[in-house]
Amino acid sequence: MHLLSICALCYTSPCNMNIQQQEKTSLILHGHFYQPPRENPQTGIIGKQLSASPFPDWNERIHADCYSANSHSRYLSAYRRILSMTNNYASISFNFGPTLLSWMQKQHPETYELILQADRQSVERLGFGNAIAQAFNHSILPLCTKEDARTQILWGLDDFNRRFGRAAQGLWLSETAINPMVIDLLAESGVTFVILSPWQCRAISKDESSIQGLNGKPAPYDRPFLLQGKSGKTVNAFFYNHQLAEGISFGHYLRDADQLYERLLTIKTEEKAQLIHTATDGEIYGHHEPYGDMALAALIKKVEDRDDFSFTNYAAYLSEHPATEWAHLHEGEEEKGTSWSCSHGVSRWYRDCGCHTGGDESWNQKWRTPLRKAFDHLSQNIDTIFFTEVKRLLGPQVEALSLLYAFAPVASGQMEMETFLAAYSNDPSVREQLAQLLLAQKYKHFAYTSCGWFFNDLAGLEPRQNITYALMAVQLCQRFSTDELMMTLLDDLSKAKANRKQDGNGQNLAMESLQQLRGEVEAALFFTLNRRIAKSDDYRDSYGYFTLESYSLLEDQQVVLTLLNKQSLVRYICTAVDLHPELMQLEYSITVQNTTEGEEQTYYLDHDDIHLRMRDALFDQIDRTVCSLDQNQIKQLSRNLYHYASLATNIPYLPMGALYQELIGSTLQAIKSLFMYGSLSMWDEFKKDFELMLDFFLKYGKQPDLDLIKTIFDTQMWSLAEKIQTFGLYDQNSRFILEFLEIIRKRGYQPDLTAIQDAIYPYMSMQKRLPPSTDANLINTLGTMLNFELTIKET
Repeated sequence: MHLLSICALCYTSPCNMNIQQQEKTSLILHGHFYQPPRENPQTGIIGKQLSASPFPDWNERIHADCYSANSHSRYLSAYRRILSMTNNYASISFNFGPTLLSWMQKQHPETYELILQADRQSVERLGFGNAIAQAFNHSILPLCTKEDARTQILWGLDDFNRRFGRAAQGLWLSETAINPMVIDLLAESGVTFVILSPWQCRAISKDESSIQGLNGKPAPYDRPFLLQGKSGKTVNAFFYNHQLAEGISFGHYLRDADQLYERLLTIKTEEKAQLIHTATDGEIYGHHEPYGDMALAALIKKVEDRDDFSFTNYAAYLSEHPATEWAHLHEGEEEKGTSWSCSHGVSRWYRDCGCHTGGDESWNQKWRTPLRKAFDHLSQNIDTIFFTEVKRLLGPQVEALSLLYAFAPVASGQMEMETFLAAYSNDPSVREQLAQLLLAQKYKHFAYTSCGWFFNDLAGLEPRQNITYALMAVQLCQRFSTDELMMTLLDDLSKAKANRKQDGNGQNLAMESLQQLRGEVEAALFFTLNRRIAKSDDYRDSYGYFTLESYSLLEDQQVVLTLLNKQSLVRYICTAVDLHPELMQLEYSITVQNTTEGEEQTYYLDHDDIHLRMRDALFDQIDRTVCSLDQNQIKQLSRNLYHYASLATNIPYLPMGALYQELIGSTLQAIKSLFMYGSLSMWDEFKKDFELMLDFFLKYGKQPDLDLIKTIFDTQMWSLAEKIQTFGLYDQNSRFILEFLEIIRKRGYQPDLTAIQDAIYPYMSMQKRLPPSTDANLINTLGTMLNFELTIKET
């Protein structure tokens, strides 16, 4: 959330105009924006992560801090008012991981679209786009088999092409990890450049006879170099400025845009470079460094207003300045390659090399080796099954690898499984088997996500997630093998020891994961409870990967459901029975039949089996059912509050004990009915009632009640922002926002205005046309209340 009262990070005094005019230096700031896949592979739903509070998970928290913030970054005046908002992505070079963009496309489509829009704008401005691709799910490519590394690259490129509508020229390598095999694969795939750490380079040369060793110095950052693979194929490499990267990431350069600009000027003046560029994790711009997005916006504004620099991107620069020199990379330990976050090469992702992120002094990372070996063993088994079964199902006319490469849009969530497989077979049974084989490949890749080895302990969130993906791959493949794949994996994982005794080993962690509900059971429980709890308007027919095809309530209160898993294409018939309908006790038996295999299994569940994310969804449905007062009920409550407050004045005792508590609950119901589940058409009629209810709440409510009211107000602002973005800014909306904010601010409430500012800024800046006959004075008054230092003219 942007605090509107902060000092203007970005307002600057006029720059020293005595600097001699000279040719602008090309400037590139690259942001590597990435989150690992976090979805439960059983359901496709991210579980609630309490460490991300007040957000439900880390994706949501970092989206608010960084991804969304950089698409609407504030530029403030000296009076701390909004002068403009900047889509930072239109100026910087960037990559977004496919696993992150697939989540964002569903959960935050406006941010997603602004990222794509920024790339289109950079193409118009420079002829080349700011965005580059990324290896699919951030596996360490030098440690992959050649075919897995190729799949990572091809899936990443396909994802990029479909999203951005053009072929990617550059590709971000996970942890910038590279070796000769990776260079060859990049060149074969049409990638023209990568971004590397200057410490990965050992020497440079103009030809084979003039190799110049760097002797521990960083590679030059001011020009591109050619890299050659074992086959003789080449790609270009840009080695970033390490001092800028370290200063931005760890030296708090983003706390002062003026000082960052001065640092850039110093580099320009002293080093006479044609190109200044650097690369960091993109999350530094707002998440790791709070309000770092605003410093970036201020820097962009400063660059645009001055004549010292011009923002460009790597593809544009390379087109005008082709590489004429060669770079020779370090081989790394065991000649496996190098990266930007392991001084030993890529050892951090397969052994206890000494690189870690803290923890107790007695801790070690010896678990890394058996964890990777366990997945390598599993990968070999899954690949053998995949190639054998695809040939059996489709014959020799379809190559298994070709099928796997073509699976890219399904893996990234841009194509439905059923649609994809319809081109390969008309037989539903064949399609179902192919779906499971392909999903096993996807989750095998997810098990290698780099975060699983990066941190300090096996029992951390990231290794656990990788283990969960490996288990899912086994479950999908087991039907095709007579070998006990699960027992083999569990035995291999037992060799990986966690640092804390209570966490045991990898097998213990895997068993914890296996105790969680299977996806079809969880979905059946959700649909059953949804129908029991919610109003008919809130009945749900989808839950993650699952679609509810039929629902029947029998006379004996048994529920029969038919579910389809849209990923695996498996259909289930489920029977749910409430074991204690007469008691305040949630216990169900759910019998699940896989319609393909005919297997039937019964599960006995209680409230402990309902995970927190599902509970939140059900709480919300209960809330919508309870807080559905009609207009007459709201008016009656308002009258009751008025008379209660009048009668309770100067009375020496608390009337009727807990009556005020009952009224607090009713008032909360009414306010939610008005704002969360009502409509703006009710506002004029109930405005005075709302003021009365709010005054009562402030007088008699406890702190948790008051905090909850603020949450309701925040939600109202977010909801209204979505409506404005979808339907436009009409006077009714503007008038409501004005009156609503006046009422609650008088009573000490300040809601989060981030979303409503984002929605209204395009109108304040005239980027969007206001509806005909809009009251300009009303809009300007609203703009002032929302902290804009902008005005519009009569429409």
